[in-house]
Amino acid sequence: MRTAVNGKRIDRMIRWHREEHREKSTLKKGAERKTPWQSSFLPAIQIKVAFDYVQHLLRVQSTEYNLEADDHQGLLPQLFGFQKCASMSLFTAIPAEELKYVLEKVEISEKLDMRFEAPPNFEIGFARFRMDELKIDRAFWITNETFLTMDCVKIELTGNRNLSIRDFVSQWLSSRNTRFEWISISAVDEYWYGFEGQPWNPKVRDRFYRAARENIDCARGIDIVREDGLLATVLRRFRKNYFLVWHERFQPDLF
Repeated sequence: MRTAVNGKRIDRMIRWHREEHREKSTLKKGAERKTPWQSSFLPAIQIKVAFDYVQHLLRVQSTEYNLEADDHQGLLPQLFGFQKCASMSLFTAIPAEELKYVLEKVEISEKLDMRFEAPPNFEIGFARFRMDELKIDRAFWITNETFLTMDCVKIELTGNRNLSIRDFVSQWLSSRNTRFEWISISAVDEYWYGFEGQPWNPKVRDRFYRAARENIDCARGIDIVREDGLLATVLRRFRKNYFLVWHERFQPDLF
């Protein structure tokens, strides 16, 4: 069983609870007016208590956390004490200490999607990313050390032009990693000039590669082959650098 925490849904629950509460407290004419019971806890604490109760009652762990609303009522990851989570989506800004908590304390296995701008002075020395999908907008705070240790299947980063994608490719070439599929990153200052490889051969692979819900035209990419025969393409296109591994050299039904 999967349980989820969603900022917008929780906000709607709180509003619905308040409206229902007002309706029940409206008495008919002549009826004795009584003050309805009200919890002294803040809405966030009420939700946390209910969340803990349901988890304990059903003996399930939360596997999904989505934060979409700016008015999140303080329902942040640290409040719930997350240590493991399959999927986490953060679409609105959170305080620096909350972001550090997510990066340092929460083990995410399937997907981490961060689409907000971290505080301008945000720093974190090292963070380990080991999930299937990783997407970070405005990833200026990611160090090269963190970047080169990412163990993900799909990676999409923007807002950091200082990461060495050449080193990332070289590291893959000397590894036996068969899990990695692709990375898309804001175009760094280095180009692929002088990179050893072969131009596209239609008999060897398809022209288009499916990644991040788009079909990437790889006709001008440079193809490289690892010792185990796994083919990959490096490409610079529309101010992005791509590194794409062809687990299937001919991909059906792209359009």
